[in-house]
Amino acid sequence: MVDHSAEPPLGVVLTGGLGTRLHPLTRELPKSMVPLLNRPLVGYALELLVDAGIEEAVVVVGGADERTALAALAAAPPGLRLSTAVQPEPRGSGDAVLSAGAALDGRPVVVVAVDTVLAGGSLQPHVAAFAAGDEVARVVLHTTDRPSEMGIVELAPDGERIAHFEEKPAEPRSNLALVAVWMLAPPAVERLRSAPYVNAKGETDLSGTLAEMVGEGAYLAGSIWDGEWLDGGSLAGLLHAQERLLALHGVATPPGSARLVEVELGERVLLGEGSTVERSQLGPDVVVGAGAVVRDARLARALVTPGAHLDGGSHKDVIVTPTGQVVAVER
Repeated sequence: MVDHSAEPPLGVVLTGGLGTRLHPLTRELPKSMVPLLNRPLVGYALELLVDAGIEEAVVVVGGADERTALAALAAAPPGLRLSTAVQPEPRGSGDAVLSAGAALDGRPVVVVAVDTVLAGGSLQPHVAAFAAGDEVARVVLHTTDRPSEMGIVELAPDGERIAHFEEKPAEPRSNLALVAVWMLAPPAVERLRSAPYVNAKGETDLSGTLAEMVGEGAYLAGSIWDGEWLDGGSLAGLLHAQERLLALHGVATPPGSARLVEVELGERVLLGEGSTVERSQLGPDVVVGAGAVVRDARLARALVTPGAHLDGGSHKDVIVTPTGQVVAVER
C-alpha cells in the first residue's frame, strides 16, 4: 500500500529543453515565456496546478535561462507558494524533476510540462483519484491520432491500471497518449533517483522509468482527460491552441491603452495592453501582444508577439517574433 496523504502534494513545472519545435521563436524567448492569448505558457501550467488544489510548486528552469523565474513569479496565481530550481544541462525529464532536490522528499509530486495546455476540464479529479488510490504513479491520458509518435498506454480492461506502457511504439496497442502530466508517489521519486531509465541520448527519462516499473509489475494508473489537449510546444500547435482558446473563451474588449487608427477588426481578435494598430485589417483568430505595433497590414490566424513591429503585407498562418521576423506556419 502506497500512502499519498502523509504530506501535501508538490507541483513541479518543467520548463527546460531546447524548444526546437518552436524555433525561431525560442531563439528570442524561453519556452516558458512563449505567449498564448497574451499570457506566458508558464502561467497556464501554474494555473492548472492551483485549480487542482496544489498550494506549493517548483518551477525547474534551464541553466542558461535567466528570465523564466521572474516570469513565473509574475504569472503565479494568488496564494501559490512558488520557488525555482535549476537544471544546469538539458539531461532529460527525469533529471529535470530531480533538480527540485529535497523539496521532493517524502511527498507526492504532480509534474507538468510547460508546453502542455489542457482546456475544458480540471486536473482536480485526477489528483484526487491519485491521492485516494494506492498506485505508485498516475499519468493523465488523451486519445491521439498519432500513436507511433508518443508515449502510449494500454489500460487493463477492468479499470485504470496500466497494463502496458511504451514510448513511440512501432505497433501501438491503443491510442491513449500521455499528455505530459505525471503524478508520482514517493517510491516513484526514489526509483527515479536510484535506478532511472536512461535513453539512447544519455538522458534520464521520466516516462521511460515509469514504463520500466510497469514492466516489472508495479501498480501505475492512468486517467483520461475529458477536455481538449493542446500543444504549446510547436509553432503549428501554438497557433491551433490560440484558435481553440479564442473560440472557447471569447475575446476581451480592447484595452484602453491600445491605440487603433482606421482598423477593421474581424472575428476573434485579441489586443494587448499598449498595442498600436493602424490602417490594418485583423481577423479571424489574431492576437496582438502587449506593446506590439501593426501598420498597413492584413492578418488572419496570426500571433504578433509582445513588442513586435510589423509594417505592411498580407499574412495568414504566421507568427511574428519579438524582433519582427514573420514566420510562416504550416497547418
